[in-house]
Amino acid sequence: SVEMKREETMKRLSIVFALVVAALCVPLFTACAGGQKGTKYTIDAVYDDQARTLTAEMTLDFCNDTDNALTELRFHLFGNAYRQGAKYEPIAVQNRYKAYYDGINYGSMTVTGVSVGGEETAYTIGGEDENILIVPLGRELFPDEQATVEISFTVVLAKVNHRLGVGKNTVNFGNFYPVLCVYEAETGWIECNYYNVGDPFVSACADYDVSFTVPEGYEIAASGRAVNTSRGSGTRTFRYLLNNARDFAVVLGKELEVLTASAGGAEVNYYYFDDARAEENLKYAVQSVETFASLFGAYPYKTLAVVQADLLQGGMEYPGLVYISSDLQPAEIGEVIVHETAHQWWYAVVGSDPVNQAWQDEGLAEYSVVLFYENHPEYGLTREGLIETATRTYQSYCSVYDKIFGGVDTSMTRPLSVYSGEYEYVNVTYIKGCLMMDCLRIGIGDDRFFEGLQNYYAEFSGKIATAADLAGVYERLGCDTNSFFAGFLDGKVIL
Repeated sequence: SVEMKREETMKRLSIVFALVVAALCVPLFTACAGGQKGTKYTIDAVYDDQARTLTAEMTLDFCNDTDNALTELRFHLFGNAYRQGAKYEPIAVQNRYKAYYDGINYGSMTVTGVSVGGEETAYTIGGEDENILIVPLGRELFPDEQATVEISFTVVLAKVNHRLGVGKNTVNFGNFYPVLCVYEAETGWIECNYYNVGDPFVSACADYDVSFTVPEGYEIAASGRAVNTSRGSGTRTFRYLLNNARDFAVVLGKELEVLTASAGGAEVNYYYFDDARAEENLKYAVQSVETFASLFGAYPYKTLAVVQADLLQGGMEYPGLVYISSDLQPAEIGEVIVHETAHQWWYAVVGSDPVNQAWQDEGLAEYSVVLFYENHPEYGLTREGLIETATRTYQSYCSVYDKIFGGVDTSMTRPLSVYSGEYEYVNVTYIKGCLMMDCLRIGIGDDRFFEGLQNYYAEFSGKIATAADLAGVYERLGCDTNSFFAGFLDGKVIL
């Protein structure tokens, strides 16, 4: 009958409606695996040395460990700073001739596709300098939910002696992939511009699974532990794993040689292409790991790669890997190795804000150099002598600026964007930061000073610490350090 057909039709429509509703209710996001919080990068990259290009596919498994629901993720595109017309150029004007060894040339970083949960999405490029990738998630990602974002990208490398670029001897891949911005509940996404002073990077810890394919003939150094190597047609692919790290970096070289030793339960590799004192410099790296592990806490990774690289700066730190500039004089290399290795504790494990509080990791790393030589008298450098030299250097800087500008700003809590150049930056963050830590040690005594550093390392491992956090570890030991730090940071203390 007509009534029965109508009833049957309504049943079918009800079933279809229920299926549609069920499909719509399938969650785009899932609960974080095992209830664990964190982020994982999986990167599959291929380098073409003839075109100087890196093509890559990246998958980000992001667990929302914030207290807020998020509707988008943001990523730094640091490689785009090397493009022509960039607002913030990574090389200061006075250093261009030295960095661009084959004349001014440019690179770029291009996103070629983005998907969320397997579905392509309309992304945008924003930020002050076309340096931020904005990925809409489609709906709110609630705390403890996980989203998977896939990004295809291409990097064109400039011929430049810098963190990211092709040098005469090495190909440097620092900050080569889209790096997830740090999210803060009060301020939102932290976006970093690529200033040419200091290290303009703020990043959170994550796990990495990176496969890097290179032409035959290249030696490769990387942040992580190599777990697999395979060969293709004229290529080799290396796979690396690294856990709980803020960055991942790679260096390639056709002439790289490697020396290996062990320290602190880790394999230490020294890669070099022109170093008559390679054995001695490997020893610096080994002793640095052992010394800092005993003073601060265990070395956090399974490997450390110390790499002689074509680099404008004296050195550059990444978790599990540090650059050592090939332009250094032989007598300078050891000290730079010590400083950059110290960053494995102060930056890699205990994070901070190098854009606005650069003294926090640089001052601690520089004072760690003092501690290293204090514990290794065989090198002929003493704590007293190093502090005296640092004091004279800092006082000379103050005198020069006072004569030229009629005054000197010695405050330490200022962003990279306001420093006039490397001279001011180094004196305020490295040298004054080092002197501040020595004054603190004198004021509270060795026992509480080192206990405080060990507590700081343990308490803020994997986190981003503030100046108040550093002062707080000493306050909890019964030291009145808030006014001490404030005096130095505000520029009121005269050295």
